[in-house]
Amino acid sequence: MEQRPFQKRVQLKNHKSRENKRSLLIFACLFLLGIFSINAQEIKQRIAVLDLYCTYNSDSYISIAKEITSILTTELVNTNKFRVIERSRIQQLIREQKLQSTQDISAQAVELGKLLGVNKIITGEYSPSRQSFIGYETLNVRLIDVETGDIEAAITIESCVRDKKGRIKFHLSTQEIVKNILIELFK
Repeated sequence: MEQRPFQKRVQLKNHKSRENKRSLLIFACLFLLGIFSINAQEIKQRIAVLDLYCTYNSDSYISIAKEITSILTTELVNTNKFRVIERSRIQQLIREQKLQSTQDISAQAVELGKLLGVNKIITGEYSPSRQSFIGYETLNVRLIDVETGDIEAAITIESCVRDKKGRIKFHLSTQEIVKNILIELFK
């Protein structure tokens, strides 16, 4: 049976229409897949940095601990890998929940992290110590998964050591301290 030219044209149009629909469907799927992958890449973990607890009650040492916390927060923001909670928001929540901000709050880090809605929390202590004439300063910093309460990473840094005569044997700058913290916690 011989097809008429009109029928051939209708079949060609239907075939082209199906190809166009298929191409459009494939394009739409690829487009949506691209959007979802971009959004997945943009989802950053929320992280909070608690003020480092200073084990020695001296204004100068407390100031150093706050400076390290501040620079660490800034450097985390600059990595562009995290959504970092502003420290004033953390302090506000500590006051609202009537948590003891004057003592080491890291014991309540997981609870605080859940209240803040973060995935990770960084906490630690700054411990200046003097035994006779020998002095040293140590930082212990931990990265805690808020959901599980597990410590994912930890680092201890001796930032300053003095000899028996009180002379500094070595001293890390605040920037060097923060750099070491970031490298070790996020390897």
